[in-house]
Amino acid sequence: MPIPVLGQQGPVTFTQLQDSMQSHPRRIVIEIYTDWCSYCRMQDIQIRKTPALQQLLNEKYYFIRLNAEDPTPLTLNDTTYTFIRQGNQGIHALAARLIPPPVAYPAWVVLDTSYQVQKYYTGFLKSRDLLLWLGN
Repeated sequence: MPIPVLGQQGPVTFTQLQDSMQSHPRRIVIEIYTDWCSYCRMQDIQIRKTPALQQLLNEKYYFIRLNAEDPTPLTLNDTTYTFIRQGNQGIHALAARLIPPPVAYPAWVVLDTSYQVQKYYTGFLKSRDLLLWLGN
């Protein structure tokens, strides 16, 4: 029995994104989160439990998750972003660039094929609200 396979299963990495955008450009959705954020964990559960949301993220966008407190340098559109230390804490420069103050998690950012921010939202979204927000 044949099994359907989607082109993208779950989030892509920033490295994969660069190659994918060269061969097949499409809009990008970045979910910005932190490990300590309980609403971020709830948002991930919403995504895993909603096949329509998974399908939209897999078929219409390149979906990326960005940990705002990960110190690993990341490259987006030929620009490398690093971690900005602020005392014992800090924020990844890419997260700081994408979401305006006040920073809140989770944050959702949609980029067009030229890597320009089309829209953003900070805070938890129920599945149907996220579907509506992404559908526009």
